[in-house]
Amino acid sequence: MPFADELLGLARDLAGRQSETLREVSLRRAVSTAYYALFHLLISEATLNWGRAELRPALGRLFEHGKMASASERMAGEINAYFKKKPPEGPELTIAKKLYIVVNTFVEAQQSRNAADYDTSRVWTQVDALDLIALVATAFESWNAIREEPVAQAYLVSLLGKDRARG
Repeated sequence: MPFADELLGLARDLAGRQSETLREVSLRRAVSTAYYALFHLLISEATLNWGRAELRPALGRLFEHGKMASASERMAGEINAYFKKKPPEGPELTIAKKLYIVVNTFVEAQQSRNAADYDTSRVWTQVDALDLIALVATAFESWNAIREEPVAQAYLVSLLGKDRARG
């Protein structure tokens, strides 16, 4: 996770710049970098499960932004359905809440990254960028708390593409 952590730190640095001439560019880059921090965190976690360390970079290149967003949206839907059942407090609910933070943040961060990179009509404020970075930081914390849980590991596998078990 060092690369993902470094990207998150870079996003914070970019959003904290005070130069008026670089402000908008820095904020856009900060938003984009925050997304890439989470993107690379999840890929790194998924590829760590691959036994052949020398092939992990090649495996990491198989992940696609759109497929990861779709998998995250599916997982968010599943977790929402679980929440609607009003489950009792306990470890399963805690894990679901933390995973929900991760999947929702991934979708939101990707949408924000697209806006930052391609929507020149949107004006970014420092608060906008710092809020997104804080969300990503919370997603990192949530992930670290649940990373070994079976549902979290299943989510990592789902990031590669369509869930064949569901059609």
